Order: sequence, then structure tokens, then C-alpha cells
Amino acid sequence: MRVTVSFVDGRLEEFDSDRLTRPDPLPGRSVLSDLVLSLGDDGIWLELDYYDSQGVAEGEALRRRRGWRAQLATPKELGSVSRVDVDGAARWLRAGGGLVDVSRLDDVRAMLDDGPSDLPALSAWAYRTGLSIPEVAGDDPRDATERVCAWMGVPAGSLEFLSRVRATVSQTSDPGFGGAS
Repeated sequence: MRVTVSFVDGRLEEFDSDRLTRPDPLPGRSVLSDLVLSLGDDGIWLELDYYDSQGVAEGEALRRRRGWRAQLATPKELGSVSRVDVDGAARWLRAGGGLVDVSRLDDVRAMLDDGPSDLPALSAWAYRTGLSIPEVAGDDPRDATERVCAWMGVPAGSLEFLSRVRATVSQTSDPGFGGAS
């Protein structure tokens, strides 16, 4: 897995799990690696676990062994992360003040329908759709926005920003506005 973290100041950090520093870094006889990339208030983390076959008879279940955690971005750096790519595909993308989970938003589009492809229109479409699904929006309208935003991987602040971008683009593409037709 190759993880590329881009920052608003132009800095780029690339992390590559395919080229480990030792030829056989895991103890025993590792037959499978488990890589977990996560984003949270404590930063961006990559966790590496492994499945050791040493001492396990053929046909028996292998158990996951805990490996290591590597912090790819600290909580302080999160505010300046502009995007995170995994193997060349966008995973998180900054929109306004938050990081949009592009992969989750694509999952929502694939699960429900073939929605719009641009991020502002897709976010608006997924939000409206999520509000119409009681299992997603919940029973209390006061927390519906928070629940739907979590479901679609778009922070509420990013949804507001994307809505403003969408409105601006719509206005500038209107021939009567003086923009491109």
C-alpha cells in the first residue's frame, strides 16, 4: 500500500508498505499482512498486523498478531492536510475545514444509485437521499444532519462549503451571469 499525504503548503509525504526496510521484518513465518489506515482526532495512522503460521498445523486457523502503528500525520498537521491518496486514488480530500471521505461517498453512490460524479453535486445528492432514509437520518430531526453527514463521510462544515461552491459554479456557468456557457 502506498499512502501519499499532500499538505496545503505544497509539502508531500509518501509512505510505502511495499518496500519494507528489512527483507523479513515480521517474526515467525508471516503469511498475511493486515494494513489499517485510519483518520481520527489523533491524526492519521497506519497499523500493520500479521498472521504468523509458525507452530500452526496445516488446516488450522491463523490468528492475527499485533504489529506496529505508524503516525502519518499528527493532530496538529491534520488542519493542513489537503488530501490523502491510497495507491493513487483519493481517499480523503479537504473541502472547507474538513476532510471528506471520498471512498465512503463513492460507496454511498454505488449503494443507492449512480449519482453525480463531481464532489459538490454528489455531496448534495447523498445528503438529500440520506435525509429521506429513516434508518440513516433517524427519528430526531435535530441530529439528522450529523447522522447523515457521518453516514456519507462528509463533515457538516464541508457539506456547507461544498453547497456554496455548487451555488457559485451554477451562477458562473449561467450565460446571463456573464460566465462561461
